[in-house]
Order: sequence, then C-alpha cells, then structure tokens
Amino acid sequence: MRMTGGEAVVRSLKAHGVDTVFGIPGTHNLAIYDALREMGSIRHILARHEQGAAFMADGYARASGRAGVCLSTTGPAALNTLASLGTAYSDSSPVLCIASQIPAEGIGLGKGYLHECEDQLGSFAPVTKWRARADSAAEIPGVMREAFARMLTGRPRPVAVEIPCDTLDEDDDLAIPAPVAAEREAPETELVERAAALLRAARRPVIWAGGGVIGSGAGAELRQLAERLQAPVFTTVLGKGAVADDHPLAAGATILHPAGREFVAECDVMLAVGTRFTEEESDRWGLRLPDTLIHVEIDPEEIDRNYAATLGVVGDARAALQLISDQLQELRREDNTIAAEVAALRQKVWRYCQERAPEGVELVQTLRKALPRETILVSDLTVAAYWCRRMLDIYEPRTNIYPWGFCTLGFGLPAAIGAKVARPDRPVVALCGDGGFMFNCQELAAAVQFDVPIITLVFNDEAYGVLRPQQEARYGAAHAVDVVNPDFMGLADAFGVDGCRVDSIEQLGPAVTKAIEADRSTLIELPGSLPWPIMEPSARMFEAEQ
Repeated sequence: MRMTGGEAVVRSLKAHGVDTVFGIPGTHNLAIYDALREMGSIRHILARHEQGAAFMADGYARASGRAGVCLSTTGPAALNTLASLGTAYSDSSPVLCIASQIPAEGIGLGKGYLHECEDQLGSFAPVTKWRARADSAAEIPGVMREAFARMLTGRPRPVAVEIPCDTLDEDDDLAIPAPVAAEREAPETELVERAAALLRAARRPVIWAGGGVIGSGAGAELRQLAERLQAPVFTTVLGKGAVADDHPLAAGATILHPAGREFVAECDVMLAVGTRFTEEESDRWGLRLPDTLIHVEIDPEEIDRNYAATLGVVGDARAALQLISDQLQELRREDNTIAAEVAALRQKVWRYCQERAPEGVELVQTLRKALPRETILVSDLTVAAYWCRRMLDIYEPRTNIYPWGFCTLGFGLPAAIGAKVARPDRPVVALCGDGGFMFNCQELAAAVQFDVPIITLVFNDEAYGVLRPQQEARYGAAHAVDVVNPDFMGLADAFGVDGCRVDSIEQLGPAVTKAIEADRSTLIELPGSLPWPIMEPSARMFEAEQ
C-alpha cells in the first residue's frame, strides 16, 4: 500500500492497539500529524510541554497497563522528554517516545540544521531500554514493531524511535506487519518446584510484593498463594494495590516501620516478587530479611544485585505465582492467628504514628474517607504524598501511581491527565506540593481543552517543603527553598478550572467529595505544612534533633 513515512508510523500504532497519543507538533514531525488528522482513529492530547506529554504517556501506561505513546519534534523537544522517560524507566513503565530528526543526509555533520542536536538518539540511552532510527520509509514498519517487542518483552521499560523529517515525508509501497504478541516468560520448572518446596517447609512464610506484581497483572495469583500459605503480604510503594489493603493478610507498606521489621524478623522464608530491593524500600539495604529468600523477578540482572537470594526464579510474576501455587494445591494451612497478628501490626503502626504526628494521620484518614474505593491516586513529591505512599489504603491494582525510582518533581499533574484519559470511568486525584505543581501547572490547559476532569490537591507551604526540614535538621538552617507563588485560586480561574481553598484538613474531605461529584477539573489548595512522615526511615534524622 502506498503511504508516507508519517502514515506508516500512525498505521503501526493503530496495528498495536494504540488509541491515544500525547505530544506537540513541530516543523519536523508534521507528516505524523497529517496522518493522525487523515486517519482520525487515534486521539491526540496536545500537551503544553514535551515533559508533560511524556509524563501523560507514563500515567496512561500505569493506569491502563497498555503502552503510553508520546510524540515530539527534533532537538530541544526530544530532550525535554528525557526526565519523564527516566521516571518511566526507573519504575518499569512501557512508554514509546517517537521523535523526529533533521534531514537524514545531515545527521552527524554539524552543519547547523534547525533543531540540530549532536547524537540525539544517544541522548535517550540512559533512560530507555532500546532505541533506534528508521532511515527510510521502508524501515519504519519494522522499527516500530521492534520497538513494541522490546518495550513489552521482559521488564517493561521505555523505548525511543527517531525518524528524519524527510523520511516521514517520503512515500513508498509499504506493508504494516502483524502486531507483537507479548508472551509471559514462564520460569523453569525446576526452579518452581524448588520454590514450592521451600514454601511448603516454611514455618512462618511472608510475601513481599513489588511493582512487578502490578505490571504483570498478578493480583489474583498473589492473593491465591497468600491464602494457601496463610502468609502475610507486605508491599512496596509501587506494589500497593497488588492485594487489597483491607484483606486480612495485607500488611501494607509497613515493612520499614520498627513493628514491621520485628514482624519480618520472626519469619523464616520470604517470597519477594517483582521488587528490586532499592535504596528507599530497604532503608539503604539495612532491612534484615529472613534467612531463606526466594526472589521472583522478570529481569535476571536483579537477582542477587542487592540481596543474595537462596533461590532466584526468573520469570513473569503472574506465571511464576500461578505455577508455584499449582505445586501447593494440597496445602491447607489452618493458622487462624496470622490474620490477627497482621491486624495487630497495622494497629500498632497507626498508634505509633498517631502519637507522634496526629496531623499526618488525620490527612490520610480524611483522604481515605473522601476518596471512592476505585479512585486513582497520582502523587508528586510532597510531604502529603509521603504520608499516603505508606499509610493510605489502596484496594485495586493500578490505582496508586507514584514516581518512585527517579523521584521526579512535576510528575503528578500531567501523569494524572494521562491516567484519566486511560480510565475516564474513575476519579483521578493528584497530590502536589506548591513547588512541584508549578513545574507543569500549564498542563491544566490540556485538561480543560480535552475535557479530562482531574482533581489536583496543592499543599501550599510556600517552599520546597521536602527540603526545608532536611536542611534544618542537618545544618541548623534552611536556604534557597522558600518560593513566591501565584494566587492559586486566580490561576485556577485563568485556566478555567474550579478552584477551592480550604483552611484545614477537616475541610479538605468535603471539598474533595464535592469535586468528585462535580466531575470537573478542580484545583484545591490547602495552605500550611505537614510533619515529616513517621513511617519513613528518614524520620530518624529529625528525632535525633529533638
């Protein structure tokens, strides 16, 4: 079929089931936009900054489980996506970035073409799993298919494709190949049998579920195995929602609390699934794990990287959990005390936090009461989100979206837009500080233009409030963290979203409920600061000063 390179890009996206892309047109990628206009089958969300577009694609991917796609033009536009792609890379989110390039004949010559960037493709190397250039229209279908194969096979991570502008304009007789069918990588049978044997013999097993459980859709398999073993389930921040936090065996993200550490220390076997044991999740690798560690992980490079595994099981979390559970079908543990112990653990954590920082606990309780069970919560980096990332109950997979590994400020608002586009049937609420909100506040215009109703909570302490207490604790004084903000209610009005300022956490709950019922984009501001989350190991820094 005769088509341009731009049409080949769009037809390849359509073949892989893409229904939405996020981006900004530019001089060099107009052929793609013309194809989007002509075909009309893929929705385009016009961002106000390429970083916002890539964050939207990431939010879309995390909320839906499908690939998120962002489009950028050449040079500065392509480089604007890098922080967002790094965020997706750290958290194993499948995002495809398609960037244009200068004319093919000029690449690498330094002649001074418009938007010319030395080694643009190489700039994607630290933040993508794979990257490639299509140097002719004939190469585009194959490169696009390979991009999806690389992105969705093994650990899902971002990929980048760049295409010269003249290649996008070129036409040729092209065929779009069949889409990639991503297969789950099943672990070796011997490893499954060994894992099952270790769990069968365990006196007191425990499970630690990470983001890999969410990514593989293994929630049901996790719950089945936990119930069969009568094993408590702790989660990482990215693993929240893998099992509903009101399940009797759900210990939540409490593993770093002293009570959680004590609980785990009494266990003899840990099954860790889809987690990399990163610095923040392991208290700088100071968390003591049970002597017997079974590590299920899709990426073989993660086995033994941070903790030596008694048994490393390489494979997809869903496939591995199902196969291990099948090996244990005869197991029927009747330990009625475990659920009671889990409940006692969680109550102990709540009391501990309530005694030391009641305002933080009040925030979590207020939000949980105001948010419907199915709400998608998208966090930026703010003390309010720090409280919620450990303590707020989450009930379903893909409803807790957090920029965990890269910890990228400005993620919350645009990622919430992407999540709402993916799941228009659910309320989407973003938690932002005033500093992080200002990174990408302009994307409110996109939410209004494309009727994507999100609720943004701005916790306004007139500072980079995560940093101020750290400076004061470490150096005795703060410096260069105070900010001058606009009138947020005036800003909301200027963007055409509803605005509401509340004076207390008590008033926050009704305001959130009202905004959800209105189903309109709403900006809710709460002035003031919150205490540092007691659940975080970093709280020791402040206790030492008291």
